[in-house]
Amino acid sequence: MWKKVVISILFSASLISIQAQVFELVKTDMKGVMEPVATWISSGDELFPEAFLSGEYYLKDQQMLISQWTKPQNKTNLVQLTSPFPALYRGAVAAADYDKDGDEDVILTGITKENSLFIRLFRQEDDHRFTPINELFTPVTDGSVEWGDYDHDGDLDLLIAGKESSNQLSTRIYRNDQGIFTDINLDLPGIYHGNATWGDLDKDGDLDILITGSIGSKPITAVYRNDNGKYIRLAVQLIALKNSAAVWGDLDNDNDLDILLSGEDGKGMPVCVAYRNEASTYFKQMPVAMRPLKSCTIDLGDFDRDGDLDVVMTGESLERSYTLVYQNNQGFNFQQVISPIPGVSAGTALWEDFDLDGDLDLLVAGLTICYDFVGQIYRNNLNPAIVDENEDLFIEAPIPQTNNGPFYYYVFSSCYCDPSGGDNIAYHLYVSNVHLLGEKYELNYKFNDLLLKEVPNWGEADRGFRTSNGHVTKKEAEAARKQLIESYKDTHFEVHYLNW
Repeated sequence: MWKKVVISILFSASLISIQAQVFELVKTDMKGVMEPVATWISSGDELFPEAFLSGEYYLKDQQMLISQWTKPQNKTNLVQLTSPFPALYRGAVAAADYDKDGDEDVILTGITKENSLFIRLFRQEDDHRFTPINELFTPVTDGSVEWGDYDHDGDLDLLIAGKESSNQLSTRIYRNDQGIFTDINLDLPGIYHGNATWGDLDKDGDLDILITGSIGSKPITAVYRNDNGKYIRLAVQLIALKNSAAVWGDLDNDNDLDILLSGEDGKGMPVCVAYRNEASTYFKQMPVAMRPLKSCTIDLGDFDRDGDLDVVMTGESLERSYTLVYQNNQGFNFQQVISPIPGVSAGTALWEDFDLDGDLDLLVAGLTICYDFVGQIYRNNLNPAIVDENEDLFIEAPIPQTNNGPFYYYVFSSCYCDPSGGDNIAYHLYVSNVHLLGEKYELNYKFNDLLLKEVPNWGEADRGFRTSNGHVTKKEAEAARKQLIESYKDTHFEVHYLNW
């Protein structure tokens, strides 16, 4: 087996420097991980929510798995405790009070260090211990798990989607009948590298389902309406995406649920779209100034306490990995918040007011383009009452346009791998010569074709980075390419030239 991680470098873009940062890194002993299984958990009478973070990292090319439990003692002191949960990665977790005793219980699924699939429900006891419950659930990977009362009977059911150990894709509902869970065997499309999420789109008191991801070789995005316990697919035109994430949320404050969706279309291009709920059965696509990301996560929360839902996203563009926070200015008008939070791929970002000061903080995990494993908490320092009104905390975030120019580009990508598929793992850079861009993405596609011929097993592990840097003149592009190559050589990369 060989491990491959792709790096990309985006040509520099300057941002306005400001004195205040909305988000401030909190000192913790958490170790950074990728492919995380992460959530915030409430312990009932405990004041501060606790952070659970599991995942994988690499130490001297050796895969390591870790399960971490971080407990705030107060607003500034966070301590590491022994985690009550197994170390998992490429999974999902959800916390909710399914037994109605005032504290949150936890279900988690994923891959263990023995490379087997695992799923277990843990009930939180009065002394804050977690007891494993012997309920029978089918474990999955690369999917999602979510609590919700789909049948409106007063207890929480489970929606679980992903790839099973048999490689079967599934989306299952487990009905909770006084603590006993039963798979109701509905005919919902199985997905992976995506998620299934509950929301009451038509305000009839029961939960409908939004699904996105891969159904084998094809992408899907679909809405299923709950009609007396039967799920019927709505004939709404939503863009089909894979390596995607979708969330319900009232983005325009009109008291119904809209959709925010990001991922990869059938041609491999990142796409981010929002849909406004017009009449419970019709969704209108709305333009949003958000960077399209694939292999992404999305979480909604009102971080600035102005009464509408803001957005945090992680994932990959064609250029690099990102962690992006957007302020909702209503009417589907979003602005990017200047932030010190590192961009991560194979990661997540989750809102929670961990210090109980009334605003939402962030738990962030994943892998940066510099191979740094991230596991961090960021405190929200935004206080609207004391912010200097002349200090602009936000920047406009237009989607980059590729039809301006023409520009000169070179394309490159890199890996920590053995290109032959063996065990001789090392750092490799693949770079093209300089070309004037004609058709949109044509250089990326040409580079991809040559790369796959040069490294036939590249696609098996590639997370999708193909990066091109645009320059006004060929001379500028040649100079930038030379500088890039020298910088990679200085860090002991072997350089391979893919010229045409």
